[in-house]
Amino acid sequence: MRRIIHKLQALWSSIRQGNSGKVLEEFRRWLYSDSFSFGLRRDLQQPFVAPPAKIPILVRPLAENDKPKIFADEGYSLHIRHDFLDENIPTCYLATTTDGDPCYIQWLMSPSHNHQIQAYFRGLFPVLAPDEALLEYAYTLEKYRGQKIMPSAMAQFAEKAADFGARWVITFVEQDNIPALKGCKNAGFYPYLIRRERWRLFRRSLTFTPLPDGTPYPFDATSEGKTAAAA
Repeated sequence: MRRIIHKLQALWSSIRQGNSGKVLEEFRRWLYSDSFSFGLRRDLQQPFVAPPAKIPILVRPLAENDKPKIFADEGYSLHIRHDFLDENIPTCYLATTTDGDPCYIQWLMSPSHNHQIQAYFRGLFPVLAPDEALLEYAYTLEKYRGQKIMPSAMAQFAEKAADFGARWVITFVEQDNIPALKGCKNAGFYPYLIRRERWRLFRRSLTFTPLPDGTPYPFDATSEGKTAAAA
C-alpha cells in the first residue's frame, strides 16, 4: 500500500511540474498492459573486475547530507526513490566524483529484510534466499549520464553483498530497456528469469519463469543470428 501511495504522490508531483503525460502513461498501464522483464544475476564467486567509468568515482553508503544534493529535483523517478528512503531498508549506496559530487544511487538489499521488501513491492521480486541479495532502484543523476557510471558503480555495489554472506546478486530490467541491459551485462550480470507483469483494471498479477543456463541477452542473440545468417 505504501508503494502505491508513493507512486500517487510522485504522479501528483509530475502533474504540478506540468508532466501530465507520465500520469496518463501510468494509468494506461494499470488499466491494461503486459510487460516483461529480465531477472539478471551475478555470481560473486566468479572473478570479475568492475569496468572503469569515464570519470573516476568513489562508492559508499548514502549519508544524510547527500540527500539535498540528490533529491533537489522531485521528478517522478527521483520522487519515488526519495520516498523509498522512509522504508529504512538498507542499504542505499552512492557513487560520487572524487570531489564528492553525487552521480548514481542504488539499493543493495539482504534477505534479512525480505518481509519489508515483499510488503513494499508486493511480490515484484522473488523472496531472497539466504545466499541472495537484491540490487534495485538505480538512478543516475542527469548531468552524469553517458559517463558509463552505472556498470562501474553497480559492479562495486554488488560486491558489498559478500559482507552479509550472499553469493548471488539479482536485479530486474525491462526487456526493451537495452541501454540498462547492456549496463548490467558490463557489471557482470546475466539473464536467469523472465518476469511477466500483467495489469487488468488496476489489478496486477506476476509470474516468474526460469531461463536455461547460458540464455543470451536479446542484443547478443540478435548479433549471433546476424553472424549465422552471414555465414
